[in-house]
Amino acid sequence: MPLNEGDVIAGYTITRLLGSGGMGEVYLARHPRLPRQDALKVLSASVSTDSEYRERFNREADIAAGLWHPHIVEVYDRGEFEDRLWISMAHVEGTDAAQLLAERYPNGMPPALVVRIVTAVAEALDYAHQRGLLHRDVKPANILIADPETDNERILLADFGIARRLGEASALTATNMTVGTVAYCAPEQLTADEAIDGRADQYALAASAFQLLTGAPPFQHSNPAIVISQHLTAQPPSIAEQRPELSGLGGALEKALAKSPRDRFERCIDFARALANRTGFPVPAGAGDPEATMPAVAAAGPRHSKTPRSRGRMLVLLALVLSLSAVAALLYLLLYDGPARSPDKVAVPVVVVGADCATLGAAGVTEQGKSAYCAQLAGSGQQMLWSLYSGDIPHPTGTGAVPVQVCVSQTNRSADDCGQDIRRENADPAANDNNAVPSAAP
Repeated sequence: MPLNEGDVIAGYTITRLLGSGGMGEVYLARHPRLPRQDALKVLSASVSTDSEYRERFNREADIAAGLWHPHIVEVYDRGEFEDRLWISMAHVEGTDAAQLLAERYPNGMPPALVVRIVTAVAEALDYAHQRGLLHRDVKPANILIADPETDNERILLADFGIARRLGEASALTATNMTVGTVAYCAPEQLTADEAIDGRADQYALAASAFQLLTGAPPFQHSNPAIVISQHLTAQPPSIAEQRPELSGLGGALEKALAKSPRDRFERCIDFARALANRTGFPVPAGAGDPEATMPAVAAAGPRHSKTPRSRGRMLVLLALVLSLSAVAALLYLLLYDGPARSPDKVAVPVVVVGADCATLGAAGVTEQGKSAYCAQLAGSGQQMLWSLYSGDIPHPTGTGAVPVQVCVSQTNRSADDCGQDIRRENADPAANDNNAVPSAAP
């Protein structure tokens, strides 16, 4: 249940609700001791008791607390109060890119503003990537803007809510198909590829940039399964069709939105620079340099600038390391997936629970965006049906059609709806004949 003004949680006094979504709500709250107001993110009671979400939430705080960058929202503290997890962060007085787009620029923002936003977020992402961290949820709603289009403009990336370390196994996020916002997810993230790197965040940043420039993301549909399929197989729309005056940006956007990470830019800031160069609004000097974007720290001794020769050797070494990393990632994909799978285009079929399937263990996705599996009906010999669960499906009791009963029990849809969809999925000519639809026992 949402908190009300004046409620106290862990010493923080709630002022007002800032927003909700994901795993809980975010409130503006007065600090218990300091004369300031923080953003307090509170998980719902149901989510807080889930061990997987609890571990993910605690990880978010620990990861984000180690990031110190002018374009990343600072994390102050985390804890638990009356079985509800919370995390306090710096409050950014202003708006977010999604809200600014909807309220002020429904048909697309000015290119100069988009370049500033993309550059700031690119710097923040590259900073995190250099420390072995992925964001995995880059989208306009997570880009906060204070005093937009003024001399005091500040742009910050918020909510490392499903961040993970580079190379970390995805056991904490078993529902990879539903984690993150599907409209901005890179193909390799949607297929739960273990070899994802910072270029997945670059794809999401490019999808966000496309939306900020045109008013809509590259792929959109009320059915998330269709959006997933488009990310995996469809070419992104041309920006020239929606804003002809920005046709010069097509190359940069298409490269950052490439299906294969190997075809994208090496770093997020490289995408930002390509975008800026094609708009005539160059990226500020020093952007993309880790030393230029990190806050100053206390001097530990004399500091010497690198000579051109030493900098050149460093760049050569960096290029070699990145090349070796790319080769290693490619070898991993080839050895792990085998020759039967293309790492670039992996189409996930949209299926109907209860319909026939041919390959035991095959993966699909329902129209509602849920993962589905080709499973075997227990005690039936070789009958295989699409199911929300892998392995054997318990043989349903009753006298109705087995596939319809499986669909009804797993999706809570009506028997008529299940029967029609199953027949249609199995290409049954009687799919449009209401009298031919089998009914399940009540």
